[in-house]
Amino acid sequence: MYFCISKLFKMQKVQYLILYVILALIAVGCVNTDNKVKYESQPGDTIYTADAALSIYDNNPERALIILDSAVIVGNLDADLAKMLRAKILSQSTADLHFDEALKICEALMQSDFVDNPTNRENVLGLLITITRRRGDNEQWIRWSTEKVDLCRQQGDETEALRTEAEIGFSLAKLGEEERGLAKLSGVIGALDEQRHFNEMDACIIALKRKINMLDILNQPESIIPLAQHIIEKIDDYRQHRDEYADGSFRMPPSDEQFISYCNFYTAQAYGFLAKAYADMGEEDTARHYLSLFEESDYGKTFSGRMMASNTWVVLGDYDKMLAIYDVADKRLGNDTMNHDYASMLHNRAIAAEATGDYQAATNYWHRYESIKEKLDRKQQEGQAYHYAARYKLQEERMNTEREQAKAKHNKSLALAGFVLVILSVCFIIRLLIQRRAIDRKNRLLTEQIMESVKYKKKESQNSKLQTPHSTLQTQDVNELDDARLFDYLSDVIRSEELFLNQNFSRQLLMDRFHINERRIGAAFSCCEGLPDFIRDLRLEHACQMLTDNPEMSISDVATASGFSNLTVFGRDFKRKYEVTPTYFRSQMTTKK
Repeated sequence: MYFCISKLFKMQKVQYLILYVILALIAVGCVNTDNKVKYESQPGDTIYTADAALSIYDNNPERALIILDSAVIVGNLDADLAKMLRAKILSQSTADLHFDEALKICEALMQSDFVDNPTNRENVLGLLITITRRRGDNEQWIRWSTEKVDLCRQQGDETEALRTEAEIGFSLAKLGEEERGLAKLSGVIGALDEQRHFNEMDACIIALKRKINMLDILNQPESIIPLAQHIIEKIDDYRQHRDEYADGSFRMPPSDEQFISYCNFYTAQAYGFLAKAYADMGEEDTARHYLSLFEESDYGKTFSGRMMASNTWVVLGDYDKMLAIYDVADKRLGNDTMNHDYASMLHNRAIAAEATGDYQAATNYWHRYESIKEKLDRKQQEGQAYHYAARYKLQEERMNTEREQAKAKHNKSLALAGFVLVILSVCFIIRLLIQRRAIDRKNRLLTEQIMESVKYKKKESQNSKLQTPHSTLQTQDVNELDDARLFDYLSDVIRSEELFLNQNFSRQLLMDRFHINERRIGAAFSCCEGLPDFIRDLRLEHACQMLTDNPEMSISDVATASGFSNLTVFGRDFKRKYEVTPTYFRSQMTTKK
């Protein structure tokens, strides 16, 4: 016994020793010489995602592009989608070189399978519109806008089509067709306004901005003010009724922070428009009021916002602010100076130099401005922008013609359908009248048959009474009758004494009067579906006679006089038995008379 215990104890010591060694090896393996845990990073752990890039691309485009490239490498982003997002980031630049790269990416995507998906194609077309608009390439601007309008209408997205129609209206105005372009913009605004849906509101604000931009080019500041104030009103209404605007649009700000940012951005832009308009009108105090509101906003502090305010600074004579932001813009543009943004900056620098008395610098700026402007105008004239504008005009006219033809065809179809409907209605009415006459004829025959049946039963009852007067029978004789003769006897009593007219008539009345049990009464009336149905039929026959003989009595009085407890039961039982209502029965009998 001692030997076994000792052996077991030794085996446990060995097991503990082995377990200790294993734990020690695991501990050593988990520790390196730097006392740091080794961890293999996973793609899901990286910050390199599309969302991360898009969250910073406005303020730090270079970093955003790096994040996009890294997202593709770690497998977080599809290569074609990354290309489109890269083009989106580059399209926000002020440099034509970046526009060129973005344009090449988008044109390549338009030739790839990526745009087989309508949503991807619409997004790429949207980028092409942005790029060509910012480059001032009206030819391609109208081209891509027209293609996107067609695509949106094919997809049934009228709001997006109208959003793009605003781009076409602006480009047409820039090509010299100001009246037509402004009219198109007004039409788009009218179609989108007064709707509490975010997508429509957002598209309406874009159209308002395009019209403001065009009116600024045409130097019509007094027309800009109500449009800019309308933007503020729409944003204020959106702030107050945010839930009512929720329409599930992908453009809708998903968070409270983005909602606030969205509202502040467009409100700030509206302040910028108002500041420039009042400055152009010579109302400096009002202009500076709105300019201060603009500059205090988050957007007013960005590079894009300061560039927007630069034209107002020029009008108000704040040349130092303008020159400071232009110096930053010059660094961003580098050698890329053949664009409208650079030409506009040269124009404003010349004005500033003249204002400060530096006429030599002003002359230099004016010469450079005229040279670049001439080249840009020649480039535009050599292009096919007017060809596209004319083609769009023809397309628009063709669409209007097709709409008129479709409308005429629709009206013709409606007229034909109305004519057919009238013919069918006449045929239906004629058929209805024929059927009505047939029904009336049938019902007249039916009422005649009913009255003949009532009269026959009444005569038969009287004959039966003459043959076997029930008054001669004694109570003991009644008990000796078989079921058939008992039925004849009781039915004669009920008829002759008109017991059925008593609304409280019941089987108990017969039991008490003739001293017969309930079973005998049930057996006697088994030949006619039971005593209740027999009494009901007698009451209905009596009612038919009263309806015929007493036309002055109301239907309700006839029902009561015939033993029915209420008019509803009377009408229901009468219709069920005779297939006509009491009123109709009386009318037929009155007509017959």
